[in-house]
Amino acid sequence: MRTLGPLPAAPLVRRGCPRPLAVLIAIGALGVVALAPARTVPPAAAAPDEGALHLACFGAGSGPSVDGDVVRLLDDAGTFGQSNAIAFDRAAEGAAASWRITGRVRVDEGGDGGAFLLLDTDRWGVRGPPPFLPLWTQPDLERCLAVGLDVHDPPNSEPFGPWGNYQAMPEREVSLHWDGRELVKRVAAQEFRGAETELDVLVEHVVGGAEITVRLGEDVVYDRWFVAGMHPYEARLAAGAGTRDDVATRFDVAGLALERGPDAGPVRPPVRVEVFHHVLTDNSTTSYDAEVDLPPASWAFGRVLLTLEIHDAGSSWDEWDRNGHLYVVDEDGSKWDIVPFITSYRTPCRWVVDVTPFRPLLAGSTRFEIHAGTTFYKDRGYAMSVSLDFHHGTPEVDGRPHEPFAVVPLWHLTARHGAPENHFRDAYRPVEVAIPPETIAARVRTTTTGHSQVGEFTPSVRAIVVDPDVGADGEPLRFEDTLWKTDCWLNPNRPQFGTWKYSRAGWAPGDVVRPWWIDLSSRIVPGAKARFLYEPQPYDFSDVPEERRPSDGDVAQASHVVRSFLLLSREPDALVPAPVLRVTNVSGGSAAAEAGLLAGDWLATYDGARVDSVADLGAAKQAATDAGKERVVVGLFRGDERLEVEMASGQMGVNLSGP
Repeated sequence: MRTLGPLPAAPLVRRGCPRPLAVLIAIGALGVVALAPARTVPPAAAAPDEGALHLACFGAGSGPSVDGDVVRLLDDAGTFGQSNAIAFDRAAEGAAASWRITGRVRVDEGGDGGAFLLLDTDRWGVRGPPPFLPLWTQPDLERCLAVGLDVHDPPNSEPFGPWGNYQAMPEREVSLHWDGRELVKRVAAQEFRGAETELDVLVEHVVGGAEITVRLGEDVVYDRWFVAGMHPYEARLAAGAGTRDDVATRFDVAGLALERGPDAGPVRPPVRVEVFHHVLTDNSTTSYDAEVDLPPASWAFGRVLLTLEIHDAGSSWDEWDRNGHLYVVDEDGSKWDIVPFITSYRTPCRWVVDVTPFRPLLAGSTRFEIHAGTTFYKDRGYAMSVSLDFHHGTPEVDGRPHEPFAVVPLWHLTARHGAPENHFRDAYRPVEVAIPPETIAARVRTTTTGHSQVGEFTPSVRAIVVDPDVGADGEPLRFEDTLWKTDCWLNPNRPQFGTWKYSRAGWAPGDVVRPWWIDLSSRIVPGAKARFLYEPQPYDFSDVPEERRPSDGDVAQASHVVRSFLLLSREPDALVPAPVLRVTNVSGGSAAAEAGLLAGDWLATYDGARVDSVADLGAAKQAATDAGKERVVVGLFRGDERLEVEMASGQMGVNLSGP
């Protein structure tokens, strides 16, 4: 976007906006060109030092207008094809540890909707008009957090159509977006259309990203939803709204304000490990394995985030939704599926999964296997990539520091329903676990998917029963859950080429399998034995007309794929801060070689200064030179071992990986 000088005093008119606007937008060979605002409007409830408000019109209609503390983003005429936005100038310099957007919003039924955005000033500038978006209900901008309000998703029963609302759900959807991607979308539990509603968006930066809380009226639509990779950045506020070519709505915001929290501290770059890079399966090779060297278990990482991608494979792309598995393989060959997923109907996918509880499996030399595909179609499969980011800090559960130290498989199997009088039960044996005395937190993480025509499209009830202290008095604990996922139609990987929208037994095409969590931390007894039992219930077809009920044979073929683990944590007393820079090569005869550095070592300090980047190392070396030091002490890690070596200052003679 190019910003020119001030508008002349004479009114400027753009086709489709028949009156002067604060900003004139022209779309031509140079792309979007924005003229600086002819007038500025103080933000609603503005602090004295808050910046100016800019109005922009990108489409039809008269554009946005201001009435007191109310900004009417869409005109009162119900014009189709509108696209209007506002943006505030930067109010304060620097990244913040938290942000809060507050105000009141009035959206009516119709379409399309709008969004509220935190623009990264490094990418979108510290002042001036907002950037252009084709659809404000899809506010996917680089380096930008956005909350979308979508009031146009009409009911549609077409199995393969792009509109997913086959259940005729209310058209009041709220979505979260980060860095050009929609992350999640859901239907607000309470009606917010048709009346002025309080809006409250809280952004709190944490290890590895940020937690987002969104409240509309009394409805907490998102409660500390984690956004991976959203590190602190300097931001300014924007909002936009639009109407479609055949439907319109109203979108007013009042009392809009942005509250900045305390300054954010520096963020140490994560340690990244690539596991698979664009491996392509087919009918003869449905899986790949890789052995990688991961940071030692004693290093402190507040979060371990796994990124899994399915890429466009062109003519080699299998068009069906297949079971996918990402295994960690034990030394004895046992495979533990820590991130089960379902491939999409030919849409690229990218997921970031928090695998911190599996940290005991993700240390040292670790073997992975990724599997997705079928032997049915010749030369067709999936192109996939996997990487791990280890974010510095101390893990927490409910605000309490902890260290994951044990992963106990409970049930890891595929079970068939079989006869109604047995219904899966032969597959699930009771499991007894000796709970270590140092345990301070215990959670059960279960991912289950149902398959076959009955198993995939029929909900079923299951329970996990826990006796936290075998032999002691007291009733076992019972936790029930229905295996049924009803929001497949809101999957961000939409639309797809198949029947992607329909509810399923615990999964969606083009999604990782979402876990069922049970927190036992306050109930488990350290030092005692606990017993676990998985109890699936028989299918209930009492509400299905008799002529449509499946046969006993069809029901018997239903299967459940279950991956259930007990995850234990202890006090993080033994964890040590982790380094970032890794030595990949040591030149012969260099200062590093003479000091005994080896490829694979990690640099922690140079002459007492912590080095988290090549730039840090360069600065530390320069400081030592300026101080006239001929020799310095370098701190390093060799696996779990912490070493200090003395070497000549200046050029080290090493190659490094890291930021």
